[in-house]
Amino acid sequence: MPTTLGEEILLLSLDDSTGEARQPLRTPFAIAAAALLERALAGGPEDAALPVDADKWINEQRGAEYDRALRGLLDKGLIREEKRRLLLVFRTTVHPEADGTVEAALRGRLAAVVLEGREPDHRTAALITLLHHAELRELAFPDLEKERSTAVERRMTEIAERHWADPALRRMAETAAATSAALTAATMAATVVIITAAT
Repeated sequence: MPTTLGEEILLLSLDDSTGEARQPLRTPFAIAAAALLERALAGGPEDAALPVDADKWINEQRGAEYDRALRGLLDKGLIREEKRRLLLVFRTTVHPEADGTVEAALRGRLAAVVLEGREPDHRTAALITLLHHAELRELAFPDLEKERSTAVERRMTEIAERHWADPALRRMAETAAATSAALTAATMAATVVIITAAT
């Protein structure tokens, strides 16, 4: 069974060994945005309509869509669930890799397009657009040197700006992904304010 865009973002975000999530604030927003884009890709351009208030929908559904993506990866056997204790007191749940073949293929597909210049299909272009606008590029390419990182950002920007011939699908990708980035930034700012006020 193929993975969804949200599942692919989550798969990229989970550390293979520890099962801990990287970029835990941004990722749920990007996964919720991916759910909207998934509808557009499934329904075609004529059905590519965002909710009346996309910002509100993404903000409200980010937890549910994250859980849905997590359950999807567990059901597909790509990750496993482990209960752990921190400092012998706090319980936590992590999701290490169980089957690395899908993630390896995914990273290979992204590398072929972004690093080697291959033209993306719609789904790969959609994923790249989401990662780009949500500022999650490092999930796909975590170990790049600074000079190569600049080239990667430029290539992902190019793909995000031109990959869909159909304007409706392009607007869907840009709006959904940009919303996730904006809401994530707002959440991080609010967190800083709360922490500052408490100290």
